[in-house]
Amino acid sequence: MNRLLPAGLLRLAQPYPWVVPLLALLGVLASMAEGLGIGLLIPVLDTVLGATPATSAAGPLAGYLAAAVDWIPADYRLPLLGGMIFLLIAVKTVLLISHARVAAWVNGRVAHDQRVLVASSLLESDYAYVSRLDQGQVISLFEQQSERAGEAMSLLCTLLATVSTVLVFTVLLALLSWQLTLVVAAVVLPVSLFVRTMTRRSRRLGEALVQTWAGLSTRILELVTSLRTVRLFGAEQAEVERLAAASNATRRAALRTGFAISMTQPLVELFYIPVFLAVLAVALRLGIGLPVLFAFLALLYRLQSPLKRLDHVRVELAAYAVTLRDLARLLDEAAARPAPSGSRPAPPLRAQVAFEQVSFRYTGGAAVPALDGVSLQIRRGEVVALVGASGSGKSTLVNLLCRLYEPERGRILVDGQPLAELDVASWRQRLAFAGQDSDLMAGTVRENITLGCPEATPDQIDQALRLASASDFVSALPGGLDAEVGPRGSNLSGGQRQRIALARAFIRQPELLILDEATSAVDNVTEAEIQLAIEALAGRTTILLIAHRLGTLRMAGRVIVLEAGRVAEQGTPAELLAADGLLARQHALE
Repeated sequence: MNRLLPAGLLRLAQPYPWVVPLLALLGVLASMAEGLGIGLLIPVLDTVLGATPATSAAGPLAGYLAAAVDWIPADYRLPLLGGMIFLLIAVKTVLLISHARVAAWVNGRVAHDQRVLVASSLLESDYAYVSRLDQGQVISLFEQQSERAGEAMSLLCTLLATVSTVLVFTVLLALLSWQLTLVVAAVVLPVSLFVRTMTRRSRRLGEALVQTWAGLSTRILELVTSLRTVRLFGAEQAEVERLAAASNATRRAALRTGFAISMTQPLVELFYIPVFLAVLAVALRLGIGLPVLFAFLALLYRLQSPLKRLDHVRVELAAYAVTLRDLARLLDEAAARPAPSGSRPAPPLRAQVAFEQVSFRYTGGAAVPALDGVSLQIRRGEVVALVGASGSGKSTLVNLLCRLYEPERGRILVDGQPLAELDVASWRQRLAFAGQDSDLMAGTVRENITLGCPEATPDQIDQALRLASASDFVSALPGGLDAEVGPRGSNLSGGQRQRIALARAFIRQPELLILDEATSAVDNVTEAEIQLAIEALAGRTTILLIAHRLGTLRMAGRVIVLEAGRVAEQGTPAELLAADGLLARQHALE
């Protein structure tokens, strides 16, 4: 049966090894119950017509059934046979309902599993790999493709039941008359060739549909995340037209795929008309009796539906092949690129963090490296400011320090130990970050503040809010700490979002606090209050500031100026401002 299935489908069922055997068993039992119920029509008709129980042209099944009911007295034979047929059909119905229930459970479970697997893979794989993924394709995998994987698994369940029915009914037909069964097989062969052609076409159309879905997801994501920019530049109509074009491409791809799938069944039905005519002609020539012929035609009629369903499912599964391939490719690639981590727990920072000739270049980026032979030290308890123009390497240095990326050359040492040898989770437990882009999560204020410290007490939350000068505005929100911040903090102002992000960093009581323009959206009074809180942490907490404003720089004991990925100068703020260097010239322009 593997030839009927697109690659990756059976992989979806691996977490549930009992599913495939159970569904196959239910399908076989249901088909046997129905087939035997139809087979009992032979002794029923023999009794009604007073015919000979079997003919020389018939297969052995007619004789077996006649012998099986021969013990029933003639006066009771018809009602008992009718009751047996009804019971067998009732058993078939119960088995099919059980099959459908298991199939529905598997459908939902597989879709859920794929969404969780995609999320886990994105969070556990190398950040450098994840950051290069197309966000539209990732969203499509979460939404449409994970759901389609569940639907594909549901189709597998249907396929199992259908194949079981076809096999059981084919065996029963052969036992009734092998000659008529050969006639049926000869006529069905062209149908199989036609379905194979439709399967290949559906696979191509399914690939086009997946690509258009990914394009539409990208357009939706860009529209939702850029609403403010679109409105400010009066580009509403242009964005609507771009989204409409992507949506129309998806609609047309879905229409073509749906048409290819839906046209299969009517055309297949047309092929089956000659089957019944050929069976009647051969049966008359062989002299097969009416009871056997009636039972054969009844089984053949019932077989027609699963055969058409089998062909339809094959074509549908071909359309899902690209979805399964893309899901499997993402999961395999993510598994092959695990987030780098050492094995040793990160000890408390006692002396310094040192960069030794560190170089880094972004994959697919410019030829110029983001960092080029950077060497610097950040001593424990020190407040260090990183300054430089856009693209000078400040954010890259922070990303390497947080181990989101790995150095291309050189190394980072923590108290003399290579950072690459330390367990990344334990290292990040000693860090906290607050940036210009606050990256709040949809949820409550409380949930955002305690994101990296879920065990925080109410007193710790209050203290973090005070340090971030956020107590007053949070208490004024409807619901206070339980107020919803909205997607990406959309219910709050820019300054409020930054203060929540600062509280989130402060509550961790980190050994190394990284602040990337973390007060750029707050007013001067609030900024001064936050600076006092940061200055109070100095000596106990190592603080790395990415800053431009002079007021922020004055908190630093040392300033490191980066230019084109290199350390251009460093010293105290007073020393650098007094010299005729980059920092002095930059602030002369403010």
